[in-house]
Amino acid sequence: MLKIIQKQLDLSLVRIALIFALVYFVLFNSAVVLYKFDYYKASLLSAILELSKESIYIYFSLFLCFFGLTIHRFLFIIVAPLLFLSGALASYYLYFFKIVPNKEMIEAFFGTEPNEVYELISIRLIIWLIFSLFVCVYSIKHFNINNTQLFFTKILTAVCLLITINIVIAPPYKALESYFPIQYLHNTYLHISEYFVHSTKLDISKEFEFVDNSEKDLITVLVIGESARYDHFGINGYFRETTPRISKLENLFSYQAESCSNVTYMSVPCLLSRISSNNQQQSLKETSMLSIFTRLGFKTTWIGAQSLRKYFKNEHLGTLYDEVNFAIIPGGSALYQINDHDEVMLPYISDLLRDNKNKRQLIAVHTSGSHWNYAARYTEAFDHFKPGCKAAMKADPSTCDLEGLKNIYDNSILYTDFFLSSVIDLLKTSNAILIYVSDHAESLGENGRFGHGGDITKEQSNIPLIVWMSDRFIAKHQDSLVAMKSHLNHEISHDYIFHSMLDCSGISSIIIDKNYSLCRKRNG
Repeated sequence: MLKIIQKQLDLSLVRIALIFALVYFVLFNSAVVLYKFDYYKASLLSAILELSKESIYIYFSLFLCFFGLTIHRFLFIIVAPLLFLSGALASYYLYFFKIVPNKEMIEAFFGTEPNEVYELISIRLIIWLIFSLFVCVYSIKHFNINNTQLFFTKILTAVCLLITINIVIAPPYKALESYFPIQYLHNTYLHISEYFVHSTKLDISKEFEFVDNSEKDLITVLVIGESARYDHFGINGYFRETTPRISKLENLFSYQAESCSNVTYMSVPCLLSRISSNNQQQSLKETSMLSIFTRLGFKTTWIGAQSLRKYFKNEHLGTLYDEVNFAIIPGGSALYQINDHDEVMLPYISDLLRDNKNKRQLIAVHTSGSHWNYAARYTEAFDHFKPGCKAAMKADPSTCDLEGLKNIYDNSILYTDFFLSSVIDLLKTSNAILIYVSDHAESLGENGRFGHGGDITKEQSNIPLIVWMSDRFIAKHQDSLVAMKSHLNHEISHDYIFHSMLDCSGISSIIIDKNYSLCRKRNG
């Protein structure tokens, strides 16, 4: 029987699959092993045993994958290089940034705009991608993969290919979900499959009753920051003066807050939603506070220096931009060019205020803030902290020296201070309230982490939340001034945005929790 199987089994293809599985594992899953080792530091023996067991699982799965691909030479030639390139990309960001390609990061990856891709690609990454591709192509050429003529081998490769597809769709062991390529392929499958799921979006502006007691000339402004850290704002005690302008403003309150996510596509809908931070996915299934302001007759405008449209998988359900009267966003308007600075939005904010002095307004401003490349986020006039990043021109945060990285990041905060003070200058004579909050924060080399995404760490979730009120607003809402002071020195969160924006604007409803309103005096 064994001799019959040997005659019908193409051992050369088995050998090729074993070698490719080993090469792939060593090149890319070694980053996963090093990353996971941190979880087993309590016991070295336990770490070795656990990681050895998982390595056997994943190596066998890789063998099934590459052996399945040998079902046809052209399939192997096309798919193997793609696996090596994607494995190189995933391992690079895991090793240097500690960013895991989980479902959230895969969705963020597919939503990344071309200019963001350009800024995230470094020379070191390009070299790693080229090297990985070279190893794959050289190996394919060296082993000269040909189609087998043996019937049993054809059946076996087909079975292995089907098993691999099944593993990607529904990994049978939890450990497989954390190794490449199963991890990013499985999460890509989950991401793509959501496009075909038909569901309805709850319109809370119609579902619930709202009482509007707002003044006819009220202007409510929400400025959404990007990647800003609470501890890098001078107004919050940072040793550098990164907020010289807003620090001098009266009627301004700065709070330490916690973001509900460390990726933009989740944190922005979450902070606009009534849903608690503990249930982020639910925030995508119903409309935000924007729909409420619009239905109540506010002139609502969304002005963005970056777009969220890329993240909406089921646009037939409606996007955040569909909830306002007018949206000015990249890709939907000719107003902005790639890498424009946030100040390009100021003239349009000014026009809105000048043309509608006696009409209630909600203006949502989505900035590019402190998104990487930090040095591209500010003009030359704000290149204050020096030297900047000393890495090569085409670099990512991990290639920068930490001092230079911190300097260009702090310059971007300095520019944010300028932008916020400029918006407030436009509002000073109005009956207005402005809330600024960052979508998430940023790692600047702590524990080898850079940027944002992956595991949520303190430095990626600890954000600034700033409230400013005009003299005219305070004259009508003295109780709000007292309430704002009561929340100082208390950590708050994104959960406060929905309830504060509506309550401070004079809107009430059973879904507005006054315990989460900054315009209500804190108890205790």
